[in-house]
Amino acid sequence: MNFTEFYNKEGNSILVRFREFQPKDAESIVNLIRDEYGDKYHTPELYDKDIIIQRYREGKIIFHVAELTTGEIVACLNMKRSLPQEKCYGMGTGIVLKAYRKYHIFEPLIKYVMDQIRKLQGASAIHALLVMYHDITQHSIDRLGLKPCGFIFSMVLADKFTHSFKKDDNPKYHFILTACKVSKNDVGTLYLPAEHENISSKIYDSFEVKFEIKTIGADLTGKSVIEVENNPVHQNCSIYIDNVGADLLERIKEIESQHQQPFQTFNAFLNINDKKAIAAYETLKSLGYFFAGFKPLAGEHELMIMHNPSRVPIHFDTLLAIEHFAFLKNYINHCYESRYKIED
Repeated sequence: MNFTEFYNKEGNSILVRFREFQPKDAESIVNLIRDEYGDKYHTPELYDKDIIIQRYREGKIIFHVAELTTGEIVACLNMKRSLPQEKCYGMGTGIVLKAYRKYHIFEPLIKYVMDQIRKLQGASAIHALLVMYHDITQHSIDRLGLKPCGFIFSMVLADKFTHSFKKDDNPKYHFILTACKVSKNDVGTLYLPAEHENISSKIYDSFEVKFEIKTIGADLTGKSVIEVENNPVHQNCSIYIDNVGADLLERIKEIESQHQQPFQTFNAFLNINDKKAIAAYETLKSLGYFFAGFKPLAGEHELMIMHNPSRVPIHFDTLLAIEHFAFLKNYINHCYESRYKIED
């Protein structure tokens, strides 16, 4: 790719080109992470350049970089296949060296990476998980056409994650999920509780995909198919519910009993193409989970996000969301507050 000239407000310019990561860039990726996060990035293995190279060769993570004519790497953005079905590509670890943040190179880098994802065979969608302690990236993602669809709460412990922006009073960091379709145009029938039908229609309409919502489903029968991924460092457990069974209540209780650290939280991802999803929603709600949106277009099944904060509070008033994202923040805040009203 040819070099492009970017200017800061003082009129100074730099020449930058965007390209895919090469193994020789691994040290630069580590330097970028240290420049923003010091020694407390939430994915500590990315401080090891050999791991970065290994994961690149395995196809698990693919960085793209912004390079100056001198060869210096001044920005990076990672794309990786999104669990559990790995047909969707998520963007993350987006960093610009502090010395170059006034040159407005990050949004063009995001667009470049999105264009690369669209070229990949079988890619169903693009996801971007955005921090809520600043709204800079939210504006860029909004301009590039990704739509807000859910929240992934309590992913990272605040005292184990350093950054250069103002800290709020949340003990764990929360992220807003945005998405746009690539090749998935029909998501099928979605089995959803009537209380969330309107917001669900608004979200899926924004993707311009075909869907049907049914608010009457089936009773819980059979055995559940569940995958669990727990992060003991950040005390965050992800529960992927692919198939709902009559044993769901006991399975969730069993999973939670195995992970009971002081700041332990749980995110459940429920297959809503399953006719039993509505009954499963009610079961999870009875255990303290609340509706947190969707992880959409990610593969064969559509996923509802439900969060159980356990003993960890969520201070919505300090979470930054731009105007186009605020409707979802406000809606989910109501779901969170209603959960506690029910408990009281």
